[in-house]
Amino acid sequence: MNGNSSSASAYFSSDGLVVLGVVLGAMSWGLESFIHSQIFYDQQRDFILSLLMPDRHELWMRCIIVALFVSFGFYSRKVIQALNDAREELVKVNTELVQIFDTAADGMRVIGADFSIQRANSTFLHLAGVGAMDVVGRKCHEVFQGESCHTDTCPMIRIQRGEARVEYDAVKMRQDGSRIPCIVTATPFYNSRRELVGIVEDFKDISERNKTEQALRDSHNKLHQVSTHLEMVREQERRTISREIHDELGQNLTGLLMDVQWLVRNQDATDADVDEKLTGMASLLNQTIQTVRRIASEIRPGVLDDLGLQAAIEAEADKVRDRLGILFDIVCLPEEMELDEQYRNTVFRIFKEALTNIIRHAGASRVTIRLMVAAGGVTLTVSDNGRGITEDEKRGNRSLGLASMHERAWLVGGSLRVFGEPGQGTTVFLNLPHAY
Repeated sequence: MNGNSSSASAYFSSDGLVVLGVVLGAMSWGLESFIHSQIFYDQQRDFILSLLMPDRHELWMRCIIVALFVSFGFYSRKVIQALNDAREELVKVNTELVQIFDTAADGMRVIGADFSIQRANSTFLHLAGVGAMDVVGRKCHEVFQGESCHTDTCPMIRIQRGEARVEYDAVKMRQDGSRIPCIVTATPFYNSRRELVGIVEDFKDISERNKTEQALRDSHNKLHQVSTHLEMVREQERRTISREIHDELGQNLTGLLMDVQWLVRNQDATDADVDEKLTGMASLLNQTIQTVRRIASEIRPGVLDDLGLQAAIEAEADKVRDRLGILFDIVCLPEEMELDEQYRNTVFRIFKEALTNIIRHAGASRVTIRLMVAAGGVTLTVSDNGRGITEDEKRGNRSLGLASMHERAWLVGGSLRVFGEPGQGTTVFLNLPHAY
């Protein structure tokens, strides 16, 4: 209703200027006629005649004056109409901006250069736990205060010093004393002359995000504990299976071999066929015993439990050297290294995987192994002089074995790096910072 009356008033006032121009033009015509009749009375021309039938010179002057007044009326109407349109557009834009500010999903407030709150939206009132009457005019550090208040990290101070934008994580205190984690963003607030008159602060509540991140961390830790437990169970199963294969099956095969050898020694020397058969059985049994021992050693090398990590590494290196001729340079310091079982298993399994990759892919003739204790931790370095791993290979099929190595290191709180250059070999570096 008010908007319609305002528009109508603006319409009549602008059109009234045209009418005013016409009226002023008519009045000037009449005034000019009266003055002319009084001045030039000797010509016996009265006012009516001068008004209705001016001479050519007077008609020209009066038409110009009337045209000027009428043109002024039309021009004034156009100017006022443009001003009215601009005012309506300004009101519309201001209304939209106020609506955007008041309905923003983030809490927002405008702070003056004197640190007083000039305006705040409903989301901010909800975050701070205050009413609208308790905000405007109060100092910003009195409402929704945080660690940066009264310090050089205050966003107002930083923006006054020239920063174009300030963003940081903060924990803000509500009116009831509870705390809310927020992402605070502050930007300069200028007046129409582009003078800095304050700042606009935006507060994004990240309470739910923090809860989700904490739940994810808890789940991650629980998964880590489960994975560690499964790895320990798996190693125990390997140990049990290895011992059963080596002790029970190996002993049975050894006993059977001894029986066959006894038969060979005590059979009738004239029975050549039986002798050949028994000799073949003895050879097959001997091969089977060696296979059983190899399988048991691969599942869980007994030397790892009996003699320790260094001996197990040297034993594996000896096997590869005897089989493929690869030379090994092994240094372990200190020589007597006592590690917890989980760390010992991790180092050995990663060493085995690295050795397997060297055999399958590197084409190396020499391998350097360093097992060291430093600053309470253990490091293992396995380097070869092979062709060198590439970035594509790290992401390809070989990455499954590398992922397994990374997983083993992560399970015990360690880290693993694999790097190499084409033609310069590959290095596997394992770091277990709390292993010793």
